[in-house]
Amino acid sequence: MAASTCPGCGQGLDPLRAGHVAILDGQFLYFCGPDCKQAYLKRQGRPPEEEVSTAAPPGVAFGPPPSLRPPTSTSTSTSTSTPTPTPSAPARVLATLDVLGLGFGMLAPAIGLLGDVADVARPPLVVAAWAMLALRVVRQPRDPADPHALVVLAPAAGAVVAACWAPIVDDPRAVSIAVLAGVACAVAIAVEVLVARARHRIDAARQRVVQALDVGVRVIHGDDAVAMSAADVRPGEQFVVEAGEVVGADGTVVAGEARVAPWLDASVEVLRREGDPVVAGARVVASRLRLTTTFSGPDRAWVKMLSLAPSRIDVAAPTARALRLTIERGAPVAGLLAGVGAFLGNATPVETLAATAAGAMAFGAKTLSSLVACHFARAHLEALRSGIAYKDPRAFERAASANVAVLSARGTVLMGEPDIVAIEPIGAGADEVDRVLSLAAGAETASTHPFAAAILRAARTRGVRPDHVRNATAHASLGVTAFASSGERLVVGGRAIMLEEKIGVAVADARTTELEAQGRSVLLVALGDRLVGLIALQDGLRPGARAAVQMLLDARIEPVLLSGEARDTCETIGRALDIDHVRPEVPDADRGPEVRALGEGGHVIAVIGHPSGDDGALGAADVAVAMAAAGSTPGEWAVAIAGDDLRDAARALAIPHATRARVRVAIALGATPGLIALLAVGFGIAPLAVAPLATMLGAAAVAAHARDAAGRG
Repeated sequence: MAASTCPGCGQGLDPLRAGHVAILDGQFLYFCGPDCKQAYLKRQGRPPEEEVSTAAPPGVAFGPPPSLRPPTSTSTSTSTSTPTPTPSAPARVLATLDVLGLGFGMLAPAIGLLGDVADVARPPLVVAAWAMLALRVVRQPRDPADPHALVVLAPAAGAVVAACWAPIVDDPRAVSIAVLAGVACAVAIAVEVLVARARHRIDAARQRVVQALDVGVRVIHGDDAVAMSAADVRPGEQFVVEAGEVVGADGTVVAGEARVAPWLDASVEVLRREGDPVVAGARVVASRLRLTTTFSGPDRAWVKMLSLAPSRIDVAAPTARALRLTIERGAPVAGLLAGVGAFLGNATPVETLAATAAGAMAFGAKTLSSLVACHFARAHLEALRSGIAYKDPRAFERAASANVAVLSARGTVLMGEPDIVAIEPIGAGADEVDRVLSLAAGAETASTHPFAAAILRAARTRGVRPDHVRNATAHASLGVTAFASSGERLVVGGRAIMLEEKIGVAVADARTTELEAQGRSVLLVALGDRLVGLIALQDGLRPGARAAVQMLLDARIEPVLLSGEARDTCETIGRALDIDHVRPEVPDADRGPEVRALGEGGHVIAVIGHPSGDDGALGAADVAVAMAAAGSTPGEWAVAIAGDDLRDAARALAIPHATRARVRVAIALGATPGLIALLAVGFGIAPLAVAPLATMLGAAAVAAHARDAAGRG
């Protein structure tokens, strides 16, 4: 058996030498001892359970570790193998109740084959079937995503009461009412089984995430590092993480630089340094980090929407919640309407009660509500596997409504690491290439733009000394102005700043247009009142940018390219990515109003970008998708991505869109049979047993659709 960790204290533990074993939620958990188990139950908010101690652990054998020992023979390994775990006692009890309940319920209609003598056996059978149903519901804790238990129990109970009442008053429809009661109980139990099976993998995946994040944290107190549970760390406290360890709380790096797998089970590695956010569940691959806690306990990004019931996505998502409340409140109303219809049709009191129960059954489709909730839970787990964290369930559904996605060009679609591809002097008696580069490098020392970094890098590579400029001033999204060492006015930037400084650009207009049509960015260099040269830069597309745009298009989200580049450059980039809608020459300061203008036509606007450079556009978005931001302190981002892959950002919008489509199909499949049955029963054109059968038909359709969606996911 492979080594694991103790869920209570997080220490390494060999399951064969565990001092305590417990079966929780149908799974074997191995603890160092009873105290570790009680600590684990306390963190989970569960009451203490009966202790089940194992025998004393065997002595430790001295010798090489198992991985270095020679393989044992087949017979030896077989004799020492661990037996396969058997189903827990609660699971066996539930299975027994299911079999008995289904048997009693289906015998009620089937016993009619024995003739009239069997009529007296129907009431006891339906009572027994309902008792099995009630016991099952009581023994199986209600999931917060399910409708209230009375939605299942009350209609079946009404039918059972009517089935017992009908023979007493010699009602002519006693047999059909008993059939209704039996089928209703059997269908209710079958629905419970369907929901439990559909939810099993989801619960296991949730439990795995919670256990993986239940690690120890070394918090800095003075000069010492104090070990404590991740659940006990408070925001603002600093903690350290060594190589090979899992980060226990969301935080921001305050010291150190390390390679990190940026989220739980991530297959990529990134470099994290001072100022970068790190999400709980990330694993430090090499070196050491010191972090300041931003979120801890149930507020951590990876457990926020799957641990506590009020914030779970399948419970609190607006669609899931509205559907659950509709079923809870609509089932009594539907039953009452069906009963009133039967009463107005001169039905007896027994028949009226049975019709009321049938109407409530037809509308109270627990499977519909529960499996729609499962769609949200699966989608959330799928997003976590891609390093995507949503602010809350409402943000998830808001992302599903986005129909326009704005992508910033620099640093999001493009690498943000441009290289110089051409330096060209301009005009008669033009300065040499090195002189143009020297002037540009001198001016760009005042800028932090990627273009400045590229120019300074090229100057160092060519051995060109930057000109000793004075009073260099960077103008956001425009360029730089300064005074050259000769005392003349120096301007470096695009056409906009040249026109602002009243410098003619006609002499370089044709060449600039030619370069921009090739997707290159052009910086003009002016000394005094004339152009002396131009510098062309080329930036590459980010890996996966084309796939990300295609993902948006497949989700029927219109991509919009927002850039400060010239129109020709922006349109060339757009053509390379199959983006038709481009917004060129938009300075950083104007991107917020530009995003708001896009939403004036009723569109829901999502913006994909980095908080450091695209905060204006992100702040104006209906759905802000912040890359490399999971675990950071700002709470205004609707979606935070742990990594820096544009495909993950596009997936953060595509997953909610796909989920919304699946939920709509599930609602149609699950609600249609019940509504038809409700009308048929209400107008008296179908037998009462049609109601539970229609419920079963809808449940089977929704379950099959959910299984198909899970398989595709």
